[in-house]
Amino acid sequence: MDIYCIDYNSQLGKSNSVALEQWYGRLLNKKVDNLNLEDVSRMLGQRVFLELGIEKAMEILSDDPLAGEMYDGHLLELLYGIELGDYQDLEQLKILLQHIHASLPQFEWTHREEQEEYADLVQRFIAKF
Repeated sequence: MDIYCIDYNSQLGKSNSVALEQWYGRLLNKKVDNLNLEDVSRMLGQRVFLELGIEKAMEILSDDPLAGEMYDGHLLELLYGIELGDYQDLEQLKILLQHIHASLPQFEWTHREEQEEYADLVQRFIAKF
């Protein structure tokens, strides 16, 4: 923030700032360890700080493969939509996806359709490699 001489803290309270601007201001004030599912989801959705967003998404998905801000599997779906060509650690992502795929039968699903959609997403994601 100092480089750009922007004081996002004073901007946060303004009534004309939109939710995305408020989130971005809060994001810039966070430490990497304090990023949560909402932050990572928005980073991927808004295509900002992608390298960091991908790394944090992998951490979250390692703990909870069904993580999602909006619905189960939402984080994996957001990650699937990212162009990963420049990402440095594709091998780790591939290993994570294979682990998730192998663990699919262990997850509890409310509806069979959800399980099938998620399994299809994982398979399509693996096929990207």
